[in-house]
Amino acid sequence: MRYFNTHGPVEIEHHYVVSRQWLVDELSVQIDQGKYFTIFAPRQMGKTTLLRKLDEMLVENPAYLPISLNFEQYEEWYSSEFIEDVAERIDYHINQAFQKRNHPQSEEVATLLSEEPPKTFQSFSRFFRKLYTIAPDIKIILIIDEFDATPTEALSPLLKTWRSMYLEKRPPHSLHSVMLIGIQNIARLNFGRSSPFNIAYQQRLNGFSSDELNDLIGQYSAESGQQFEPDALAFLYEQTAGHPFLINRTAAILTENLVTDRSISVTAEHVRLAIGKLVRETNYNFETIIRHADEYRDDVLNILFGGGYTFNLNDSLVGDLYREGVICEDDQEKCKIANPIYSKVLLAAFRPIRTGEQSAILVNGYDFRPHAVDDRLDIEGLLSRFREFVERRGQEAFKVTEMPQEATGQYLLMAYLDLVVRQLGGDLFTEVDSGDGRLDLIVVRHGHRYIIETKIWRGPATFAAGLEQLADYLSTERE
Repeated sequence: MRYFNTHGPVEIEHHYVVSRQWLVDELSVQIDQGKYFTIFAPRQMGKTTLLRKLDEMLVENPAYLPISLNFEQYEEWYSSEFIEDVAERIDYHINQAFQKRNHPQSEEVATLLSEEPPKTFQSFSRFFRKLYTIAPDIKIILIIDEFDATPTEALSPLLKTWRSMYLEKRPPHSLHSVMLIGIQNIARLNFGRSSPFNIAYQQRLNGFSSDELNDLIGQYSAESGQQFEPDALAFLYEQTAGHPFLINRTAAILTENLVTDRSISVTAEHVRLAIGKLVRETNYNFETIIRHADEYRDDVLNILFGGGYTFNLNDSLVGDLYREGVICEDDQEKCKIANPIYSKVLLAAFRPIRTGEQSAILVNGYDFRPHAVDDRLDIEGLLSRFREFVERRGQEAFKVTEMPQEATGQYLLMAYLDLVVRQLGGDLFTEVDSGDGRLDLIVVRHGHRYIIETKIWRGPATFAAGLEQLADYLSTERE
């Protein structure tokens, strides 16, 4: 896990850790039972920290010899070169481990490694059977990260090899457990009956719980003396949905840029400002999310604005977006964007240029200054001008892009208000509730907040529920 102390908008160094001990304990049970299993998660969800914690647990058991490999480099390799290179790395780890432990059979193992290294799929099983005859007290735990990058032509024979070793307990072999880590559930990679992983333990690595987030921030507060208000922690969790990278990066902006005085408690408003900075920067996480979402741009926009997509992982679109961390399931078994920060990032990334052109036509040299009286804005008058423009142009107002028209209308209003605040001063913030299609536009000027909520018409019942949501929302904003 990486946290605080950044050296730029992407790299965040390791300082404080959420152990996820419950998961380490569960995986430990699977390993003790000799299971072959999978862990899958979108990128930057804390897999590295989990593997480090697991490795620490395994090395404490003298019977276990954990071997950690990363397959990221192999995606374009030929199958023969791939298995040979993997074999060399396994050989190295085994030899080093036996030497370090001063194992009495170290020389015999070294001879086996030099004479019969597992350089082909066929020799893989044979090697581990012979290793068992030499050192039956040693159990190899093979941990493979980035397994998705396995060369395609090597995938089936590799899974078949493991299947044979998993199911045929006699003669015994030293490969006790195999753990595969990747973005997708490895069961999706099965070829017929070629893998034991479709019947073994499968664990998707999700974000932190609110308690885990509080524990993480608490470690920092205990060391630095800087406190976080309860509403700041609650808002941070709401906006990140527990995503480790988003928590880390927001915390870094908070503690290094916005609240550098450790005697000042971090508030929800500080978190809001930090997220405003975060969503305007570029980083590997955002680039990845945008790239995968762009493959299904219209569908993602529909989900973003409340389209009722049933969450069904057998649907290739839903499965792909979920696997890459773009969407998740809401409490109505529908698709929603994975967290509000991603909603903001995607909202900005997919914003069509021509909505700005259309808004410029709307403004057309108009002087907005009469709508600003003292410190107050005539927000009703500003919105009336927008409504009149839309009514006058009719459907033409929405034919500015090829994207869904319901998305275009909300983008158009955003672009218009952006031009307004540029002329009158202030800031425009967006809050997206990707579960029901609500987009909140918040204009902040001279300490006053003006909340404009847009919601796509989906019938009287939804409209009534929306009014109740609006009332609750306004009460929390004290407007």
